[in-house]
Amino acid sequence: MDTKFYIRARQKGLKAYSQAIQQNRDPYLPVLEEKVPNLNKLDRLSLGVQSIPLERVVGSVSQGRSYAFAENFMPILETNSEFSGKWAILYASVVEEGLREPAKVLEYMGYYYLIEGNKRVSVMKFIGAEYLEADVTRVIPERTDDPAVKVYFEYCAFSKATGLYDIFFTKPGSYDRLTGLPGVRNGETWDHEDILSLRKVYHYFYTAYRTVMQNQPSLPVGDAFLRWLLAFGYLDVKDSALSDVEKSLRLMQEEFKTRSDTVSLVMDQADKAPAPRLLQSLFHPAKIRAAFLYTKPPEESAWNYWHELGRLEAQEKLGDRVETVSRIVTSRSQSEQEIDRLISEGCNVVFATSPVMLNSCIEPALKHPDTKLLVSSQLAGYRHVHTYYLRFYEVKFLLGVLAGILSDTGKIGYLADYPIYGSPSMINAFAIGARMVNPKARVYLNWTSLKSFDPKEPFHDPEIQVVCNRDLTAPNHGARESGLYLRSGGDIISMASVVPRWGVFYRHVMDQMLKGVFDAASASESSTLSYWWGISSDTLDLAFSSRCHPANIRLVRNLQAQMREQSFTPFEGELEDQNGVLRCMADQRLTPAEILCMDYLADCVIGSLPAPEELVPSAQGLVLTQGIGSIARTDVGSISWTSGY
Repeated sequence: MDTKFYIRARQKGLKAYSQAIQQNRDPYLPVLEEKVPNLNKLDRLSLGVQSIPLERVVGSVSQGRSYAFAENFMPILETNSEFSGKWAILYASVVEEGLREPAKVLEYMGYYYLIEGNKRVSVMKFIGAEYLEADVTRVIPERTDDPAVKVYFEYCAFSKATGLYDIFFTKPGSYDRLTGLPGVRNGETWDHEDILSLRKVYHYFYTAYRTVMQNQPSLPVGDAFLRWLLAFGYLDVKDSALSDVEKSLRLMQEEFKTRSDTVSLVMDQADKAPAPRLLQSLFHPAKIRAAFLYTKPPEESAWNYWHELGRLEAQEKLGDRVETVSRIVTSRSQSEQEIDRLISEGCNVVFATSPVMLNSCIEPALKHPDTKLLVSSQLAGYRHVHTYYLRFYEVKFLLGVLAGILSDTGKIGYLADYPIYGSPSMINAFAIGARMVNPKARVYLNWTSLKSFDPKEPFHDPEIQVVCNRDLTAPNHGARESGLYLRSGGDIISMASVVPRWGVFYRHVMDQMLKGVFDAASASESSTLSYWWGISSDTLDLAFSSRCHPANIRLVRNLQAQMREQSFTPFEGELEDQNGVLRCMADQRLTPAEILCMDYLADCVIGSLPAPEELVPSAQGLVLTQGIGSIARTDVGSISWTSGY
C-alpha cells in the first residue's frame, strides 16, 4: 500500500502539533461537547445535505478519534498503524472517484463539528479542497448580548433568506451593511438572480483572497469581503473577471491586515507629531499642489462655501509654497477620474470636502499611495485615506445655551439636515445647553431632508419662537433664517451663527507636508487616522448679532473659554435618551468614541431619526454611506484618541 501521501499529511500534522505545544495550546481537534457543556439541551434544526466551506470545519463533536489528528485535521498516528492504511485507501478513492457519501456534522455558531467523517475531512483538506458535502444539523445557541451570538443570529437569518452559507462575518450589523449596498438585491426579498450574482462575486473574492493573502496575517475572509465591497462598490465589481478581482485585492493588501481595523482620533492641533525621520526632513517638498473637490459650486452650497474660504486662507497664508486648485465632481466615477487626473498633473494632496466622497477616494488612494487623500467625514475605515471633521456639537451646545435664555415658553425649534453620524451629537448638545439654563426647555426636531418637510411652516406650534436652523450661509442664500434666530410675527431676528474655520486645518496639513512631518504624524501600523478638531483648535467659533444682549454673549463666551481649555464638555453628567436608557452617569463624561458614534436622541428632544425611505432621493445616497446604522459605520470599540479627553 502506498503511504507516501499519508507521510506528507502526517508531517503537516506533526508540525501543527508541535507549534500548538510550544504556544501552550491544545494540539488536538477541538471537541464541541467539551466546548459547550449543555450541548444536548440546545434546540436543533436539520438543514439537510449542503456544500459547506472546509475552512469552517474546525473540530469533532465528541472525543472519539480526535486524538488521531492535529488541530489542522492532519493525521499524527504512526505510519504503520491500521489508521494510516485506512487513510491511504480513502485518499486513493477520493482522488479517483471523489467522496461517495456526505459527512455528518453539527453546525454551531457558524462552524462545523464532525459527527462522522474525520478522515474524509482530513483527506479533503490535504488535497486543498474548498468545500465538503455534509448532512448538516444546526445547534441553536441561547440568545445573549454577546456580539458573537448577535452576529450568528444575523447569519442564520441571512442564510435562510438566501441559501448562502459561505458568507460569514464576525461583527454584528455586517449583514445589514452587505444587503444595504446598492445592487446587492433589487427588492425586499431575494430573487434568484440576486443570489447567483452575490454567490459568484463572493466565490471570486474568496479564491483571489486565498491567493493574495497566503501566509499573511489577515482579516477573516467575510470581513475582508465586506471591506472590499465598500471600497470598490458592488455594482462596479459584480461582473468583474477573477483576474480583475485579484488585481483589486492586491491593491488592498494592507487594508486586509487585522492591524488596520481601528481608528485613531487626533483631537487637537496641539497633539504633537513624532519627530520626522531623517529622509523625510531632508527631502520634504519645496512646494505643495493641493486639490479641493466639491460636490457643488461654492456659491450654491453653504458647506462648500466655507471650505472654499478655508482653501483661499491656506493659500494666502502659506504664500508661494502652495498652489491650490478646485474641481466640482457630482458622482463616484467622476470623483475617481478627477482624482487620477489631478494626481497626473502633479497634485500631491487631495481634500475631498464632502462625506459622500469617502468611498470614491479608496481606489485612487490605493493606486497612488504617494499622494495624500483626506475626506471631510466623521466616519473612517481605511488606512490609506485620512478623514477630518469638526466637533460641531461644541458650538451647538453654546447655541443651545443662548436658545434656552431667549425662550420664554421653553419650546425651541431645531432644523436638522441629514440623519447622519454627527447629527445626534449636535442635536443632543443643543438640547443639553438649552436645558442647562432653562429646565423646562424642550427641543422640537424637524428634518429639512424629509419628503414631507414644509419650508414655509417647519413648526406649526406658535409657541416655538426660538429656532436653530442650518449654520452656514452661501453668497446666494439669504442669511435671515440661518443659525439661531427669533420668530416675531413675520419677522426673523438673527441672534448667532456658527463660524467654521477650515483654513486653520488646511494650513496645518500643508505646513506639515512642507516640513516633511506629515507622514510621521499620519503613518500608523495599527489604525486609521481621523482628525476631529474643535473649539480648542480655533477651528470653530460663534458670530453674534448686534441684537444679542451683551450679558448673554458674555455667558456664552465664558463657557466657550472653558471648552477651549478642555475643562468643560457638554456631555458630562447624567444623560437619558428618549427611551429612558441612562447613557451617561452623573459623575462621568462621554468618551470621544461615544460622542462620535452617538445614535440616539436625548429625553428632552421631541422628534425622531427618520428612516432613509422618508427622505428626498437626493439625501438617500449620503444616508446610505454616512447615516445612522449605515453600511460604513464605525464601531465604538475600535476608536482611540489622544489623552486628556
